[in-house]
Amino acid sequence: MKLLAAFLALLALPALAQTPLLRADGPRIVDAQNREVLLQGMNLGGWLLQEGYMMKPGYGGTQGAVKKVLYQSGMSDAAVEKFYQRYRTNFITKADIDFIAQQGFNCIRLPLHYDLFLTPPQRAVRNGVIRGTVPYAEYVAKLKQWQQAGQLFQKPAQLEAIRLIDKTLYWCAANKLYVVLDLHAAPGAQGTDSNIADALQPLDFWKEPVFQDITNGLWATLARRYKNDGRIAMYDLVNEPNNVPGGNPPIQAMLERLINTVRAEGDQHLLLLEGNGYGNNYNAIEKRTFTHQQNLVYNSHRYSILPKYPLSNALDATNPDANQLGAIANLLRFRETQNVPVWVGETGENSAQWMGDAAHNLNSVGIGWCQWTYKRFNDKPIAALLRIKPPYIVDVKNAAELPQILENIKFQNCLPNPDVIAALKAELQKGVR
Repeated sequence: MKLLAAFLALLALPALAQTPLLRADGPRIVDAQNREVLLQGMNLGGWLLQEGYMMKPGYGGTQGAVKKVLYQSGMSDAAVEKFYQRYRTNFITKADIDFIAQQGFNCIRLPLHYDLFLTPPQRAVRNGVIRGTVPYAEYVAKLKQWQQAGQLFQKPAQLEAIRLIDKTLYWCAANKLYVVLDLHAAPGAQGTDSNIADALQPLDFWKEPVFQDITNGLWATLARRYKNDGRIAMYDLVNEPNNVPGGNPPIQAMLERLINTVRAEGDQHLLLLEGNGYGNNYNAIEKRTFTHQQNLVYNSHRYSILPKYPLSNALDATNPDANQLGAIANLLRFRETQNVPVWVGETGENSAQWMGDAAHNLNSVGIGWCQWTYKRFNDKPIAALLRIKPPYIVDVKNAAELPQILENIKFQNCLPNPDVIAALKAELQKGVR
C-alpha cells in the first residue's frame, strides 16, 4: 500500500521535469511562453554544508571544525556518519519546503558540499584528514588516483548528494518551486573563507589541478543526469570565489571550462556565474569572454557595501567600477550593457526592515533575489525565517547530547522570526510567474 501511495503521489506532481527549461532572452529570464520569470528564492544554508557561524553565535570555521568537535568527544567515524545522516534527514523535510512555498517564494537555492558526491569509503578518507589520522597529501594522492581511474561519480544514483537533490526536486515540484543547484563548497576550497569552503587547505582549488578536474567531472555528471529537468532553474557553477591567486583571469578560465563541459553534454540550463570577491566582480568575466554565451546569468551577493553606496536606498547608488555589482544601479547598468539577466543569489543577514527594503527595491526594477538563509542556530531572533534553539553542536561533550539537537532542528521545533517573515512576505508574489 505504501508503494501504491507513493506512485499515486508521483503522478499527482506538476510535470515541471518535462517542461522546457527556463532560458535567457536578452536581459530577461523567461519560460516556454516567453513570460518573464522573477525568481524570488530562499537559500537552504546549513543543511548540506554546516558553516561555522551558523552553528553558534560568534563561532566560525569549517564544517570540518564542527565534525572535529564530535570526534574529540569520543565518537567513532561510524557514529559521526550516522549523526550526519540523521541531521540531513531532519534539518530539511517536506514540511520545510511547504512552509517556504506558503510564504510566497517560488525558488530555493540548494547549497551543496562536494563531500556528499563522494562514496562513503571516499568520504571516510577525507574525514580522516579532519580527524587527524590521514595526512592531507595522502588524501590528495587518493583523489588523483580515483580521478585517473574513473572512480569518481561512477554511480550517481547511489551518491548521497544525488539522493538529496532528487528528494528536494520532488518536494519542490509539489509546491511549484524552482531549484538552483549551487556548488557551495567546491573541491580544494575556492577561497580563503573557511565557512563556505570547508577548506582542508585554503585555495588549493586554484593551486592543485586535480580539484578543478574533479569539479569539471562533477558538472558533467550533473548535466548528464538533469539536462532535461525543468524543475531546475539554474546551475550555480562555483559559489563565491574569493582572494583568488591571480585575480579574475583564473576565474574566467575555470568558468569557461565548466560552461563548455555542461554544453557538451547537451544541457542548456541557465548557468549562474559568480565573480571574484564573493560573487560580485566581473572584470574580464563579461559574456563576450566566453565561447558559449547563451543562457548565462550574472550573480551578485548583496549583504553590505561601502557606506557611500547605501543598500537600503540603493536605486540611485552606483560604484565607479561598472563590473562591481553590489549596488542596484550597477546591476541595472550591467544588465543593459551586457544584455544578460542578473540575479542576487544571496542577500540578507540584516535587520528585517533592511531586508524588506532591499527586496522591494530589487522587485521594483525586476531583479530576482534569494535570501540567506532559511534557518540557523541561535538563542534569540535573527535574520532568518526560523531559528534553532540550543544546545549547539560545537558545545557537545558526548554523544548523549546529540538527540536533543536532532529534535530541535526539525521544522515543528524551530522558532519563527515573525518580523523577518512579515517583511519578506510583503514583497513576495510581486512579478512572480
